This record gives sequence, structure tokens and C-alpha cells, in this order.
Amino acid sequence: MKTGPWLIPSLAIVLLLGYPAGMHWLLTASSWSHATLAWINLAQTVGMQTLLAWFFGRTLRAGHEPLIAQFARRIHGDGYSPPIARYARQATWAWTGFFIAMAVIPLILFFTASLTIWSWFVNVLSIPLLGLMFVAEYAARRYCLRDIPHVSLMKSFTLYRDSRRATGERT
Repeated sequence: MKTGPWLIPSLAIVLLLGYPAGMHWLLTASSWSHATLAWINLAQTVGMQTLLAWFFGRTLRAGHEPLIAQFARRIHGDGYSPPIARYARQATWAWTGFFIAMAVIPLILFFTASLTIWSWFVNVLSIPLLGLMFVAEYAARRYCLRDIPHVSLMKSFTLYRDSRRATGERT
């Protein structure tokens, strides 16, 4: 199916405007109870975290290159080495485990704790935990690969984008 350059911006606009409008309607104008909305939020949270765990974890199968190794190979190019590959596999395992935990914990809290505690975890604590995971992974990378030159985050994005363009992949 051929798509024009309008597709991605159109989808982004629909999501950016449609999702908040839909949630506003559900919270204010619909006859749905807060318990029903909690079930919807649970499905959304667990579904997203499970998809992320699958997205990372499926690349850990035998014969596949781990997801983070794919990024590292593009960023490091000729400097990609066995220590980087080993670290990238371990980091992919860590992220897969993180996303599994972020799917399981809300399920446990939903069925064992109050709705307030569950909601606090899902709506308040999950984003700082994600940030903490990024910081922990960055610190581990700097420690484990301390003898390997590191590039800035912006430079990583640029190198990754340029490597995709060089191979003819869509950016």
C-alpha cells in the first residue's frame, strides 16, 4: 500500500486530538463508572507494557540480533565490538524485564490494593520509574563500556538516522 507524506502527520493529529477528547468524554459525559474506566486504564497500561516487553524480548531469540544491539551497531559502525554486543544483549534483557514488571505490578495492585494505590502507581509513579530505568541503563553503560568512546544522545539520533538513510530505510 502506497501512502503519501500526509499519513503520519494526519495520524499524529488524530491521536493528539482524538485521544484526549475521547477520554474527556468518557470522564465527563459518558455514563461509564469510574470502575469501568479503571478497567479500561488497566487494559491500556498492561497492554502497552506487554507490547513493549514483546517488542524487546522477541529480538532475544536465537538467531536474532537484540534490539539494543541493532541500535548500537548503527551508532558505532566499524567500532561495534564484542563487548558492545554483550552489553547490548544484557541491556535488552534488562529492558524486557522492566516492561514485564511494569505489566505485572499494575495487575497485582489492581486486584490486591485499593484503586487509589493502583492509580497512583499507574498514573504517577510509572513515568518516574521509566526515567529511573533510563538513568540506570545509562550509568550501567558508562560503567560497563568505560573504555569505549561514547556519543551524546543527539549524536546517537543523528548517526542512527544517517545509517538508516544510507541503507535506504524509511526514517
